[in-house]
Amino acid sequence: MAGTFSVFQKELADHFANKRFLLLFGMILLLSTASAYQGANYMKENANSNFLAIFSQGMNGSSFTSLMVLFGPLLGLSLSFDTINKERKSGSLSTVLTQPIFRDSIINGKFLAGATALTIAVLGTICINLGISIPLLGYGPTGTQAMAMVVLSLITILYLCFWLAVGLLFSVVCKDTSTSILASVATWATFSILIFIFAGFLTDLLMPMQRINIATFGQNATGGFTSVQMDPSAMQARNALETGISRISPAYLYSEIATKLTGAAGGSFTGFRISISFWQGQTFSLTEALVGSWPQIVAIAVGLVACFAASYALFLRSEIRPQS
Repeated sequence: MAGTFSVFQKELADHFANKRFLLLFGMILLLSTASAYQGANYMKENANSNFLAIFSQGMNGSSFTSLMVLFGPLLGLSLSFDTINKERKSGSLSTVLTQPIFRDSIINGKFLAGATALTIAVLGTICINLGISIPLLGYGPTGTQAMAMVVLSLITILYLCFWLAVGLLFSVVCKDTSTSILASVATWATFSILIFIFAGFLTDLLMPMQRINIATFGQNATGGFTSVQMDPSAMQARNALETGISRISPAYLYSEIATKLTGAAGGSFTGFRISISFWQGQTFSLTEALVGSWPQIVAIAVGLVACFAASYALFLRSEIRPQS
């Protein structure tokens, strides 16, 4: 345990001196601060809006939740994609192991340090958003809304720690940092962007749109317009298929949870068109949001545990020597 704490202290200090981490965190902090101002203005114009709209309402997808969906993974990956292979290649890792310290203390300390850095980043961003929004609005959250913010913070930390574990796995598997960063970025792009394009393509391929009830209005072909109505049952089946494919992505799962927790119904932009249409017009209490989101929460947690367990097992069995 003493070895784990020593590694934890050293790694945590390195993270806050890491220019990559500071740059990404600064970008997210700046954009989320701007989104808090936009969310406060939105609430002024919509008196019945939820206070949690400061985390979900923003122009051009710049809300706190949408930023965490898209850029949060990069924050987690930046802390871990070279945490093992860089030290193994330089020989410093073999030097550390000559000391009275176990291998599991090294990987545990590195992961805990990364998780702590992400926790500080998330809580700091949320606190700054509150510090900007409350003076602009003249009031703060209710007790239930404060609890929802706590839950949102924990879920966000869980989501970012999943990506931290993904980067750690690539750092253990890949010998070169260049390979691990390419694998990390490719994984982020696949599950944060490309999966939704693939979901739409596969849905169109398996369930082509069937247009019915076509009515033409107007005096002539050039001046009139056509009203097209879709078969409701077909549209529901298409949406279910597209949603099912999209749920392969942890980003989509987090988006669903955040949408429910913040009560972002009626057109809130959380980063994905599918989640907007799926939850539009529905509001949830905190209990209902947690009950409805437990499969997504469990899926993200299982992914985190699986990635860390694989990293842990591979690291303990790997051969470590200078310049290997």
